[in-house]
Amino acid sequence: MDSQGYHYLIDIECKSPHLNNEKILKDNFNNILNESEFNIVGFLDKKFAGEGGVTGVFLLSESHLSYHTYPENNYISIDLYTCGKDPTKEDLNKIKSIFNPITNLNISRVKRGINGNTFKTT
Repeated sequence: MDSQGYHYLIDIECKSPHLNNEKILKDNFNNILNESEFNIVGFLDKKFAGEGGVTGVFLLSESHLSYHTYPENNYISIDLYTCGKDPTKEDLNKIKSIFNPITNLNISRVKRGINGNTFKTT
């Protein structure tokens, strides 16, 4: 099995009304993952009281996608980690399209795994 992994940390500041709607978040991420041919094996989410945010986790056979929303700060944090399959730019654009209008965006990509990485002990 290929141990190479791709870890995307996506921070989005936006004016999206979806940040506290667990159904819309789940449905949108579910559609994107299916369209991108990821294999969903489980899902769990938690809607916090009142106008609170939502935390959701898709368990993928390739690894996971998780998100945490902070509607009071117009912010969502998304963590996408995949083994062996690097998400395409189109996959990332689909994720971004859920949260228009975006006022600030940061995407970090970390290659993980044994292949191509140097491990250091501290």
